[in-house]
Amino acid sequence: MSVVAIVGRPNVGKSTIFNILTKSKSAIVADFSGLTRDRKYGNVANTSVTLIDTGGLNEDSDAISYAIKEQADMAIEEADKILFVVDAIDGLLPLDREIAKSLRKQNKDITLLVNKTDNARLEESSADFGGLGFKETIFLSAAHNKGFSDLRELLSDFDDSEISQDINFESNSVRISIIGRPNAGKSTLINALLGEDRLVVSPESGTTRDSIDVPLSVGDKQFTLIDTAGMRRKRSIKEETEKFSVSKSVDSIKRADLVILLLDGSENIVDQDIHLLGLTLAIGRPILVVANKIDLLNKSDKENLENTINRKLKFARYIKLHYISAKDKQGLKKLLRLANAIYEESLKDLDTSIINKILKSAIYNQQPAMSGRFRPKLRYAHSGGKNPPKIIIHGNNLKEVQDSYTRYLENYFRNELALGSTPLEISYKNQENPYKNKPNQLNERQIRKRKRMIKRRKK
Repeated sequence: MSVVAIVGRPNVGKSTIFNILTKSKSAIVADFSGLTRDRKYGNVANTSVTLIDTGGLNEDSDAISYAIKEQADMAIEEADKILFVVDAIDGLLPLDREIAKSLRKQNKDITLLVNKTDNARLEESSADFGGLGFKETIFLSAAHNKGFSDLRELLSDFDDSEISQDINFESNSVRISIIGRPNAGKSTLINALLGEDRLVVSPESGTTRDSIDVPLSVGDKQFTLIDTAGMRRKRSIKEETEKFSVSKSVDSIKRADLVILLLDGSENIVDQDIHLLGLTLAIGRPILVVANKIDLLNKSDKENLENTINRKLKFARYIKLHYISAKDKQGLKKLLRLANAIYEESLKDLDTSIINKILKSAIYNQQPAMSGRFRPKLRYAHSGGKNPPKIIIHGNNLKEVQDSYTRYLENYFRNELALGSTPLEISYKNQENPYKNKPNQLNERQIRKRKRMIKRRKK
């Protein structure tokens, strides 16, 4: 498998090129510099080439810029080939020269990509880039999909696989999305599980802006950890970039097999934490609540935190709670065991006969409320899917079943089936009267009888 890294200044079009080559929308793209901060992996379509998108390199000396450079350096070290992207509109800048000088020291195969050559004039004006001294130069326009046939041919020739095929990092792995408020410690947790600084970590909130997929092997078990941007209330979102990040985070929940809601244990649980929990349950994903930063708590603080969490999560008492310190690597082994156990729970095969026995018992203990002159009739049930488990109940007048009774059934089934932290989805299917709205066709005998009865009534 060949590895190719994309590097360059901020906002030269690296993520757009990454998305086009991987035929995805994996990387966030917008007219803002500094969106990409961590390394993002993907597969060049129809090849075995692994592509790495990196953050923009700049001259700033702040902690974030330094961390981005470290991530880019790791990608360069890992890569067999480098795609160095420059901007034809901006022209050759001193920073481009500095990056080129640094890349040449790596002794790697480097191809110069001159992006934003939207017309012939810009392509001609890009001749200055020849002074950088790279053997291969490809002129392209990511915005107009120009020049990519040459780039794909280059990468195809670079492919060292005998059989070209897309590689799925998530194949046969449990996808775990880690969500939470900004600075709860999501990236720190993933780095601790990996045992390396794979993701940018900073005291500054909002460091992570994109959703990053990171593979993790523990024994014979494969996981894909999805780091997400910290999600805040809508009214707190001021930057346009943060709107993209939140959208990506919601998408990561939808494609996850399991969600870890990471709380900041040094702070009390707040309404935004409850909102994230409710969002996950609404999407229908199994969830594990994890309180981080317990290294900052004494025994009394921990007890107060536990009581607060239990009180505020009383509407979902079935959800498991675990305490960790990502910084000190406390509780991490048990965390993965719990996550895997919850995932296995969500894949349970629900036997139809058992489901119907439980349904009968639930109705015996508490019948649905009357609706007018009629009571909803819950006749039989069967499984409707996994992760989360779904139960479909058939019967009559089921549109009148109250929400409170549905919650009663969910809790009853969950306890009887030992589903733990897995949400349960219950849906209803009304049995329609096949003779509804159909005229009653009488035979001759019935017609004569009807006439006699009408005649008698008239007398």
